[in-house]
Amino acid sequence: MDFRNNFMTIEPTGIEPASGTLLISTPFFNDTAFNHSVVVLLEHSSKGTVGLIINKRTNIQIQVAKPSWNIPGKLSFGGPVLVDSILALHNFADDDKFSKINENLYCGMDETLLSVIEYDAIKTLKHRFFIGYSGWSEEQLNHEIEQGMWVVADYMPELIFDTHFTKIWQKAVWNLGEKYHHWLDIPEDIILN
Repeated sequence: MDFRNNFMTIEPTGIEPASGTLLISTPFFNDTAFNHSVVVLLEHSSKGTVGLIINKRTNIQIQVAKPSWNIPGKLSFGGPVLVDSILALHNFADDDKFSKINENLYCGMDETLLSVIEYDAIKTLKHRFFIGYSGWSEEQLNHEIEQGMWVVADYMPELIFDTHFTKIWQKAVWNLGEKYHHWLDIPEDIILN
């Protein structure tokens, strides 16, 4: 058995990218923005792909970025595109106002949502705010998947709101199955390996 080749082989999951699916970066993808990242896809079509990195947090307080919002917490880093924009993921169901990404997952915001968050009016409401987003041009993501930079996984709702951001990539890899578990032993900086 050629251990090195088997160890470095990226086996596709067979899941096609689509709105609501997850991209899990392979541990050999040492890109600054996407190293050890998990991205939820907001849109995927022949025209391109848009998503949000769900496991990278900034040190920017929401109230510093948006002083008019009385919302505590820090912004997450959604990706390197339009880093002066803020997007929201939440479970506030309103198909008319927000884009439905998956079951109980919506993207978008308005004054009603911000008020509900500020006044903690709905105890079951979960939300996250992101600065910037991730984007791929036509066929770019498919090419990156073919090159072994990503594997595609089914939506895992617990990763978005209920898992600490430092544990999301590990949990996503663990959920892929045993043939991917050796990734968990590879350091984030592969030069240290």
